[in-house]
Amino acid sequence: MTFIEVEAEIRACLNTIEVTADTADPKLRDMLELQVNNLDAATNALVDELNTLNEKQARLKELLK
Repeated sequence: MTFIEVEAEIRACLNTIEVTADTADPKLRDMLELQVNNLDAATNALVDELNTLNEKQARLKELLK
């Protein structure tokens, strides 16, 4: 599974949790929404890190030419 596929799967799961949270008891909904926000932030951080690594790799390739 590629990183892009993993990210898409995570985002799909987060969407499912959000839909479930909409129909849940208010206390449970709040807890689920907090977890969705935390996981979304973590996913964004991973995407940012991958982008940074890709940029570094591109610069290194340029240096090796």
